[in-house]
Amino acid sequence: MNEQDFVIDREVGINYCGGMEELYGEILQDFANDAETRLSNLDKFYKEADWKNYAIDAHAVKTTAKTVGAENFSEHSRLHEFAAKEENIAYIKEDYDNYIETFKELVRRIKA
Repeated sequence: MNEQDFVIDREVGINYCGGMEELYGEILQDFANDAETRLSNLDKFYKEADWKNYAIDAHAVKTTAKTVGAENFSEHSRLHEFAAKEENIAYIKEDYDNYIETFKELVRRIKA
């Protein structure tokens, strides 16, 4: 895991939300609350080798992570999204456990 994956730049997130702190708080909570579903989907698509849908969920995680200011984790998600689109299965398999554990830890820290 990369400690930078857990950095959430609140100012960046609020900026993405048009300066509305309340909206930012809601989006941050939605990111954390939706994580269980996203994790379940990623696991399902990984096990089924359904790279099209894996890419779709990695894209959704990437976009929301960027919106909340978790830019490094967003980039980590982008790497998984594009690996799935390109069917670079070796990369996904090599980094999958790290990616999922990082996602879980990021969510844990948001909820703390």
